[in-house]
Amino acid sequence: MNQRTVSIDSYFSLPTDLAKEMRNWPEFVDGSGYATRLRSESEEVATSLKEHEGERLVYVRGTGDGLLFYRVLGCTLYALACHSDDVWPRVMRRSGDEAGRSGHE
Repeated sequence: MNQRTVSIDSYFSLPTDLAKEMRNWPEFVDGSGYATRLRSESEEVATSLKEHEGERLVYVRGTGDGLLFYRVLGCTLYALACHSDDVWPRVMRRSGDEAGRSGHE
């Protein structure tokens, strides 16, 4: 099963309610604030805000194949950019794939 992860660094100038941004999507299961969970027939995608080595990062994690991961990632980046001076996505290694490894796992 395909696993994808992107971490997003930001100044977090203003809080962003990702759940509010996606609540009306048919794939939305539950969530509040930065934490969301969405599911389609072929994918499950979640967002979360976590600390990693002293940095606050928003994670977008997906399992399965399809376009839901990319829709959630695009929405997350756009919503964060509307509330911050700067946003930096970091593509994480896909399972079994050494390409694109960023050192953050």
